[in-house]
Amino acid sequence: MRLFYSPFHDFVHKVLVVAFEAGILRDIEMVPTFPFRNLDGKWVQGQYDVSPLNPLGKVPFLALDDGSTLYSSQVVVEYLDSLSARPLFPERGRIRFDALRRLALGDAIFEFAVQMSMEGWRDPKNRRRDLYEWLWPKIERALDQLEHETATWTGFDIGHVGTLQGVSYLDAWASDRADIIGNPCEHWRQRWPALADWFGESLLRPSVQSHYRVPYAGDTSPEQHAAAIKAVLRDRDNSND
Repeated sequence: MRLFYSPFHDFVHKVLVVAFEAGILRDIEMVPTFPFRNLDGKWVQGQYDVSPLNPLGKVPFLALDDGSTLYSSQVVVEYLDSLSARPLFPERGRIRFDALRRLALGDAIFEFAVQMSMEGWRDPKNRRRDLYEWLWPKIERALDQLEHETATWTGFDIGHVGTLQGVSYLDAWASDRADIIGNPCEHWRQRWPALADWFGESLLRPSVQSHYRVPYAGDTSPEQHAAAIKAVLRDRDNSND
């Protein structure tokens, strides 16, 4: 299997955590992919084209050994978890849907924060203040909800993985940042202390420590990416023969 993903470790990669927890991380070939890359102070798009394998043009996605691909992190983590002897997705009933609810909450926090982070790439005079005014209250309400629930949490399931990714991205991007428009998370640990305590404990899990804020040490060039794309397409052709 090949995992095409952005190797930015300022936030926890949900897919990597699930793969580690499933005991199969070492069986996956990592393919660093940059839909956008900062070159000489400018964000450049197009050097890492994934469209031959993923029509959405997004990462992460997983290429299986027969060349077929699974895209969207939700689908990828559920597939990887299906290979685990100790799955993070509860099997059925209310406990399953509670975990999925928390997963959705964490995913939304992450996605909203990424949208605002990308807005920050614009020239300051062109940034859409209304985007921040629309998204920050949603994140605040989500963090209020998580703060309320934290005391009842036990174990570690896919809902916790999603929460971890959302909170960790916020921590990396918004902490101590007075320059972000309307930022309520500049000192988020003081405002949501129970969530902050849970977050600190979760960072100690081996599945997080394996990669959290650890710089990627391999080849990140467009050439290695193009070679991986060709290899997957070759696997696909061979499986169709």
